[in-house]
Amino acid sequence: MPQQCTDIIKKSKLKMTIYNIKIYVHPKVYPPSDDTYLLLEGLNVPYRAKFLDMGSGTGIIGIYAALNGASYVLSIDINPIASLLTYCNAHINEVSEIVDSINASLFMALRRKRTFDIIAFNPPYLPVEEEGLLERAWSGGISGRKVIDEFLRNIDEYLVENGKIFMVQSSLSNPMRTLTYLEKKGFKAEIVKSKRFFFEEILVIRAYRRVKRASHQNSFSRTRRRNQRWLSS
Repeated sequence: MPQQCTDIIKKSKLKMTIYNIKIYVHPKVYPPSDDTYLLLEGLNVPYRAKFLDMGSGTGIIGIYAALNGASYVLSIDINPIASLLTYCNAHINEVSEIVDSINASLFMALRRKRTFDIIAFNPPYLPVEEEGLLERAWSGGISGRKVIDEFLRNIDEYLVENGKIFMVQSSLSNPMRTLTYLEKKGFKAEIVKSKRFFFEEILVIRAYRRVKRASHQNSFSRTRRRNQRWLSS
């Protein structure tokens, strides 16, 4: 194991096993939580997929993808400790040849038109403004949408024509706005998982491009109504 991994593991306070994945958790990195587990439940990884794990944290989503058929995983996090921890957890799970980890803000480090089959993102979605490496993992600004909206504006350039997006969102940050925005950009978007807590509901949104808008209009109208019923239930 690389020396930098030995060093960071010594500073990690917790070791977890989730879906048979061994994960070290650092006090300055967002740990696997209820939203992580919900995303894992909703995720589908096609065989040989190129997978982008945005906001990697401990790296568990990208490692899961690598262990379940992805041919290449790129994990990105704005927190440099998270990026290193992802790299090290990939080594521990023997997928370091599949998983690359970089420290960057959203798509800034990627050249345009570098595309992926699957993009998964558990963004900062709480309507709070907190500073610090760890706090940035959940601080989504006043509306909870600061990072979400920036991510959505750029998603087209990095997804293959028949690719899919899996994205976590909270009822506190206007998920209907996300669903509507994706539909306007030509995606079919639907809620595939949800879990209620005492102050919010966590959702997993799956989206993929519509190929022929007119011929699928009725299907998307039904999806929109289903999403609305889900959010209002």
